[in-house]
Amino acid sequence: MTQPSRQAYEQRKQWEKEDRREHFRLAAGMMDFLGVVVGVICILVLLALLFSLISWLTQDISSTFSLLRTRFQ
Repeated sequence: MTQPSRQAYEQRKQWEKEDRREHFRLAAGMMDFLGVVVGVICILVLLALLFSLISWLTQDISSTFSLLRTRFQ
């Protein structure tokens, strides 16, 4: 290969390498974003389940104590 064609080849390879690197950066950024969105959704679902459990627990405790109170009167 002549010198100018070798330099052009190396330059083209360098550009291709940078393009691949940019694609991987974009993919990594999108995966980070999707991970955050999925994480927030999971947290909201778990909070809803926790509040539901607390609500059920308070209703169950109050009904248990009211049942015990009526039995001992």
